[in-house]
Amino acid sequence: MSEVFSGTNCYEFIKKINFIRVGGTKEEKKAAEIIANQFREIGLEPKYFDFPMATSHRFSSMMKILSPYEKDVKITQRVISGGTPPEGLTAEFKYIDSGGERFCKDIKGKVVMTTGNVDRILYERLTRHHAAAVIIPMEHNKELLGITFNGDYVKKWGELPVCYVSYNDALEMVKHNVTKVHLCIEDESDLEGSGRNVIAEIKGTYRPEEEFVFFGHYDSTLNPGIYDNAAGTASVLEIARYFKKNPPMRTVRFILFSGEELGLRGSLAYVKSLKSSEDALKKIKMVFNFDLGGTILGKNCVRVTAGKSVYHYLDALNIIEDLDMTIEYDIYSSDNMPFCGEGIPAVNFYRQALGLGHSWNDTIENISPDAFEIIGNFAVRFTSGIVNATVLPFKRTIGKEMAKKVKVYLSRFGTEEPEPLDDDE
Repeated sequence: MSEVFSGTNCYEFIKKINFIRVGGTKEEKKAAEIIANQFREIGLEPKYFDFPMATSHRFSSMMKILSPYEKDVKITQRVISGGTPPEGLTAEFKYIDSGGERFCKDIKGKVVMTTGNVDRILYERLTRHHAAAVIIPMEHNKELLGITFNGDYVKKWGELPVCYVSYNDALEMVKHNVTKVHLCIEDESDLEGSGRNVIAEIKGTYRPEEEFVFFGHYDSTLNPGIYDNAAGTASVLEIARYFKKNPPMRTVRFILFSGEELGLRGSLAYVKSLKSSEDALKKIKMVFNFDLGGTILGKNCVRVTAGKSVYHYLDALNIIEDLDMTIEYDIYSSDNMPFCGEGIPAVNFYRQALGLGHSWNDTIENISPDAFEIIGNFAVRFTSGIVNATVLPFKRTIGKEMAKKVKVYLSRFGTEEPEPLDDDE
């Protein structure tokens, strides 16, 4: 088959959304309009799908060690979790090994440093013990992240400023027995904000009632989000261009989600909306997610959250075409997961880069048009073959073991204790 996927088109589009696009902000809405106009240029009529989502419209952070010595320390915050007073917060500093209950008895009013992820359990515990703020050390040699937060925690348990510090700075603070810090975090949160998905569709010519969904997310963290995920957005638009020129036998839908970086907000809301119709979810036979791509340095990968037959087919196709891609069989942490939670199989196309995701270095300088084309053309060959098959070659299933993994993963996004898994399921 001839090469049909243009990396140049992808790169030219990325230049149009080369700005920070935190979900729910005016910059997100600007990007949504640019995407909608791109769909119109392709010849499709886009629709907006708006949904409730907490967001933050202004954010900045700084920290200064006050005792036993003075030093400015670079930090980054998790937006939406809360800020300090405008003048900042001066408080005692305390390091605790973890956020376990036994370590939280004497943290009221203190800036606490602890290791681990700020999940539902830790957030509830630290707010219940009235910590003033929490600092999380990064892993060794990892850059400070520009990341966002689940606003549902704040709605349920209240604000708790959360920020990150480098491993080396954290180590110094503990080794030198820092006792007092000044923390200033500006976080203009809007817990009643909204996000916007952008959707376009091409009806099938043979079996329009059978649907396939192509998607990626266009919101960013506290950076321009070029690799993660302007690249995936551009790839979805390029595949939409292909199917517009080559009408599909089955219906294909293209969705650019917002709120992925805030906890899969756009995809969770969209899947929830489909549950109001008895057949809407059943019509979807498979979904294709494009998240991370376009980097000059990297390796092309496909991760299959579907039946084993899909994995084996992709693995064989990779070998036949001598593409040296990594084909994996596992869950993938992105917008495919709410669909998988409903038993819909997913294939995720991505490019593994060298630590660019969620870093300040996720900029357009890392991107090349050529880096899109091998995996982009592979995705077109695979997906068009299924969409245009006379008889669908794969069952609509993800298998019992994969379904368990998906259930565990999705339990992270609520504020309630998840139901226990039955080992005999």
